[in-house]
Amino acid sequence: MLDSKRVAAFIAMKRREMGLTQAQVAEKLGVSYQAVSKWERGTVPNVEIVVELAKLLRVSVDTLLAGGESWFSYEKAGIDLASLDAFKGDAASFCEPDSPRMVSVPGYAPLLLDIHFPELQEPVLIMSANTIGSKCKMAAKYGYTEVVGRDIVNDLITHTCSAGGHPLALTDNLISGNADQGLLRSLIKGVSEACRENKCALLGGSTCIQPQTMRLGEYTLSATMVGVVEKRKIVDGSAIKEGDRILVVASNGLHTSHYTQMRVLLERRPQIEKEKIEGETFIQHLMRPHPSYYKALKPLLGRPELHGMPVVTIGGLANSRQLYRIMPDGLTAELDLRKLHPLPFFRFLKNVSGYDEKEMLNYHNCGVGLCLIVDKGSAEEIAKEISQHFDCYELGRIKQGREKIVLKNHVKWE
Repeated sequence: MLDSKRVAAFIAMKRREMGLTQAQVAEKLGVSYQAVSKWERGTVPNVEIVVELAKLLRVSVDTLLAGGESWFSYEKAGIDLASLDAFKGDAASFCEPDSPRMVSVPGYAPLLLDIHFPELQEPVLIMSANTIGSKCKMAAKYGYTEVVGRDIVNDLITHTCSAGGHPLALTDNLISGNADQGLLRSLIKGVSEACRENKCALLGGSTCIQPQTMRLGEYTLSATMVGVVEKRKIVDGSAIKEGDRILVVASNGLHTSHYTQMRVLLERRPQIEKEKIEGETFIQHLMRPHPSYYKALKPLLGRPELHGMPVVTIGGLANSRQLYRIMPDGLTAELDLRKLHPLPFFRFLKNVSGYDEKEMLNYHNCGVGLCLIVDKGSAEEIAKEISQHFDCYELGRIKQGREKIVLKNHVKWE
């Protein structure tokens, strides 16, 4: 139960400790001198003022309302509620409350999204979620926090596109060991800018500070995206047929996968951290943000010649789970490795890691961000369209066979 007399005494004590007069407190908070006087006589400030007063007195809201520290307070647990509340207010400025599909209900906490699509006959929602962990640790260590925010958005958008859909809205969930304003703001800034660039509304989300379970400066970021696609235009691989061509759209590096391996590699070979690959250090290559393919793919979405769009993330090029899953029984995706354009980064990685070709192809995308399985009559046109944005070329074709993926020839690594 709130002890108003104790709260009043604590406010007066902290004000005097900071060398402030009641008039100075009133001026800083934009309230009357009489209001401050009432607080110190036992009237508790309203909710909005409590947050600002706690920041001014450099205590948590929890401590202020308790009239001082207690052994079970949030502050004792390492959580500064005032800083967290301040960040949440700041983070709200990155969201898009005026998004045409966001429904605003005053005082209602869950996020509401209008799913009325008059332009679609049978709209189907696409739900996609992801969490970034290992890359977060490396980003925190090397100062690339904003990149992680972009990564998670662009990765989810790519998966939304792979089903033939368009992104609508995103919610994020940030868990950190401490409420570092600069770190948290940088993360949300990256998320916000990537959403804006891809015409996807950032509705909001949650921020959780867990100093008892995570180290200071550590964090993980997860997000959920909602997209939409016309039911009859879902790209699920069912239209794949013999003779289709397999085009690849270039990656720019690891994207969001296999960073645990990179952390182990750097622990064993720390000297490679600053080695240069085409003018950039190894770390700079590792921290490249996941590219967004939406702008390149948008004009193609819905076209009947587009039969499959597997993303190369989990696993590598040789065992892409999405490519494996969408291949119909009786058909094989034959990839000609002689045609692959391996990025210089992967050539370097192969040399320093000691991986052989099989391991490289099993663990890494080796320069392929996603595949487009298209009708052979449209392959050249589609490759030309995509090449305005990313390197795009034919890597294989669909043939009859029992194995889902077959590799032939070898990669030209040099």
